[in-house]
Amino acid sequence: MDVEETENLHAVGPIRSVGQGRYILQAPLGEGGMASVYRAHDTVLGRTVAVKTLHADLARDPSFRERFRREAQAVAALNHTNIVAVHDSGEDTGPDGVVLYIVMEYVQGRSVREFIRERAADPAGGTVPLDRALAVTSAVLDALECSHRQGLIHRDIKPANVMTTDDGAVKVMDFGIARALQSDATAMTRTGTVLGTPQYLSPEQAQGKPADARSDLYSVGCMLFELATGTTPFDGESTMSVLYQHVQQPPPVPSSINPSLPSAVDAVVARALSKDPAGRYPSARAMADDVRRVAAGEAPTHSLHSAPTVTTEDVTVDAGAAETFMIRTAAAAPGAADAIATTMRSVSSRQQAHRRTLRNARILAWTLVPVGALLMTASVFGARYLFPDLSHTPDPRATGPYLSCDPTASWGGGFNPPSFTGMSPAEARTCAEIAGLKIDQKTTMGAKYNKDTVTRQEPEISQSVERGSTITIWVSTGGDPRAKGDLADCEVEEHHGKVTTPWLKGRTPDTARICADIAHLKLEEAGKVQDRLIPAGQVARQEPGTEDIAVGGTVKVWISTGGDPRAVGELSGCDSATDEQPEAPSLQYMTVANARTCADIGHFKLEEHRVPDRVWPSGEVVRQEPSSSSHIDPGGTIRIWVSSGAP
Repeated sequence: MDVEETENLHAVGPIRSVGQGRYILQAPLGEGGMASVYRAHDTVLGRTVAVKTLHADLARDPSFRERFRREAQAVAALNHTNIVAVHDSGEDTGPDGVVLYIVMEYVQGRSVREFIRERAADPAGGTVPLDRALAVTSAVLDALECSHRQGLIHRDIKPANVMTTDDGAVKVMDFGIARALQSDATAMTRTGTVLGTPQYLSPEQAQGKPADARSDLYSVGCMLFELATGTTPFDGESTMSVLYQHVQQPPPVPSSINPSLPSAVDAVVARALSKDPAGRYPSARAMADDVRRVAAGEAPTHSLHSAPTVTTEDVTVDAGAAETFMIRTAAAAPGAADAIATTMRSVSSRQQAHRRTLRNARILAWTLVPVGALLMTASVFGARYLFPDLSHTPDPRATGPYLSCDPTASWGGGFNPPSFTGMSPAEARTCAEIAGLKIDQKTTMGAKYNKDTVTRQEPEISQSVERGSTITIWVSTGGDPRAKGDLADCEVEEHHGKVTTPWLKGRTPDTARICADIAHLKLEEAGKVQDRLIPAGQVARQEPGTEDIAVGGTVKVWISTGGDPRAVGELSGCDSATDEQPEAPSLQYMTVANARTCADIGHFKLEEHRVPDRVWPSGEVVRQEPSSSSHIDPGGTIRIWVSSGAP
């Protein structure tokens, strides 16, 4: 750590408190590309908390503030022992403008990232003990099972987001932050930075496709790989290189890096790191069950039976595992499967360019014959009979970023095309030449960071093609020069002739029109609407919301007239007419005249009933249905009972 970093650790920074002075920032705990974390003191409850403040450039974006608010509410509802609790969130002001903050429980410990690095630096250690690695992994999966049940995907699982305490507790943090940061259409945000750490990003996220619960499980697989081996499954000199490997290259086998690992760990990691989400574990609970079985010295059930299998008489091959296999045969001597697996892993490490071919040939060969017959056939007829694609002469250009451009043909003669995403047109053409394919280049709208790069291809990498086939690629024309500052969020990617509607609420009509124009959409001012939350003259409503619509489509907006000027004092809670789910205001204790004014402000109906009452003065509301804070339909009816005085 250099002098500058040391000095920074002792400076809280320009922000001294948030929450209107409630949370006093005491010392920095960490700094990232999106936020800063501080140890803080809660002056109301007298406890130590952790406060995360989002960087000012994010806070300037009104659409992000709205996403952040919604996600913080969703995360606060999570209640699990392995999830860092969220106590509070909100907005404050600082020297650079709006400060978005989230208040979390303070976990006294260290991140798994620090734990891994400490073990790597310890000459007597090297890697995290396997029992501890499996315990951490199962705890993270328990946390994800809780969040996934509530429809919340983490999107940024990595060792730095997992805390571990001295007593062994494991806590996952930053739920919801990744989703708030994410544009609905792509996993790339903010001048080309990747949403999520590249080493732990799933293939679908790397390609800008939507993430789901199985994307989190892929990230957990990367973390387990690192815990068990001390290194990530994919790494490189650039972000694009790492993303390319996630999409195109098979992961190494953990035990080929750490020979002390049992084959069961290989099986769990292989299932989790399947390129196709359908080949991964179906849920966090299923993966956690397998991890606990491995910790207990048992075989992982899900990795053996959950994926599609191919069975012939006394041989069963699991087709879901990527680099490991398990066999059952009466002809196999004890330990034969492990010995053969070790041999095949050795072959795989020596011939990295042919890993997929070896795997497919191995599965097919073992499906056709018992193990003894397989070994005999290999010795009599030679490897070329069983593995004919080994005779393929690799293209000398197929190195570095072009390593996976020379795919080996499958048994039917077809193969999966390489991924051209992220390449320049020239690189894509070279890659296509190596693969024996032709390129049909088209242009598409994009963001400024991906100008002159391939953003999409057809057929995709999951489909089969033959040599000489034509691959259509779409090259980005770059972004609109106006898409900066508050308009940066207006730059959207085109996918199959559609774009995601940018968030227009909170913008002035002129700014909203420019934003729509940047997104290649039309804007129509549909009218005005009363909205207490949106200042007068700004967009209060839009249709559609952040949905995919055709390029050139029309977005309707309604401009806010501001709140009702009568909504002050006792009537301040009445102005909820434009809320999506307005709450019934509290009408009790009001005079019937004020209750009627409240109904007029809130645009709901009032149904009055008279009732004698010895306590309430005549003309005051005794009770109401539905009760205050209950959700009502916009324009709905509230029944009130008004005192007629003592009977």
